[in-house]
Amino acid sequence: MLVLGVATAFAPAKPVAVPHLCAAHDDDLSKIASAVATRGANELELLSALDQARGLPFFSQFSIDMLANCAYIDEQPDECEFDTCEILPLDPPPAALLARDASERRFELDCWARMDPPSPDYYDLAEYPEGFTGYNGSHIWRFIYDNLAFGRYEDDPDGWRAVFDRTVSGMHASVSCHVADGMEDDDTCAREFQQRLGNFPERIANLHFAFAVVLAAVGEARGILQTYDYDVGDKAHAAEASALVNSIVSQDILAEPGLEQAADLLREAGAAANECVLVANDDSRYIEETGIWQMRQRSRAMLRAMDCVQCGVCRLHGKVCWLGLATALKLIYTHEGVSKPLARLEVAALVVALEKLASSVRFCFEMSGENPADIT
Repeated sequence: MLVLGVATAFAPAKPVAVPHLCAAHDDDLSKIASAVATRGANELELLSALDQARGLPFFSQFSIDMLANCAYIDEQPDECEFDTCEILPLDPPPAALLARDASERRFELDCWARMDPPSPDYYDLAEYPEGFTGYNGSHIWRFIYDNLAFGRYEDDPDGWRAVFDRTVSGMHASVSCHVADGMEDDDTCAREFQQRLGNFPERIANLHFAFAVVLAAVGEARGILQTYDYDVGDKAHAAEASALVNSIVSQDILAEPGLEQAADLLREAGAAANECVLVANDDSRYIEETGIWQMRQRSRAMLRAMDCVQCGVCRLHGKVCWLGLATALKLIYTHEGVSKPLARLEVAALVVALEKLASSVRFCFEMSGENPADIT
């Protein structure tokens, strides 16, 4: 049912409803996200370039630790018993990719995401595309919403905590799109879509929000991406990757004034967060720490939570997608995106995440019976 892009994998728990940013920013960001999503669903050239890029080794091959233990959930994880969950590493491993990823790896105490150390175990997204695997990962989502999402916004007048939660929910909505799209027939697909997303417009709004965040980050990094070295041992593939990325970042949608405005609004909300506040009550005085570092901390924890996923295909796609979203947040919120070179893993995951979200946005329009070209 989805022409450009395929489907992904773990079954959802209930995504969060739309949390509100501060009134001054909420309406503007929601309008921008909706407009960008509508236009993005129409950008067939963008969708095609993203889909083609995902097939190249630079963007499709990642070293993932499939044996990493689940450190966050105490209960014994349920093993996936379906063949559709199984995943095997590339044989032989991509030597040039391994050498590059190892050379670019650096430890950052306060990073946005800490990917698995590169090893000879590389997995190819093109070989294991997203699809309905039968694995039930609802307990993973429940843990994420209960423990990693901020969840309460009464003390979040500037809305930066809500940005993280909406991004998480947007990823979850994208997963739900891919699960529904992977069903065996159109009737089941339509039913699953309605149960997971169609009856919950706030979930689709969060998908639009996450798409706008990643697209804004790509716009922020346009110059970096245009001159980036895409060589991983094959000059022809490197030239093709460079041409596709230049096509992606040259799309008219990246020049939307709303995208730059969205990045500025997100930064304004983050800048208003105090790093520490002296709190006093009748009994004591103490320091309460707040700030964007809390978002970084939760972003790192999202990748570790994926180690609790017992479906190999799902773990692979979950880690890559969140790394892309974490890279987008990094580009928007910090100077690191331009002061330190982006690693190959970050660039690849950013493009993959954009494709996942873009194809999900179009899928939602199709399943809702709407033609985005008719929406103004």
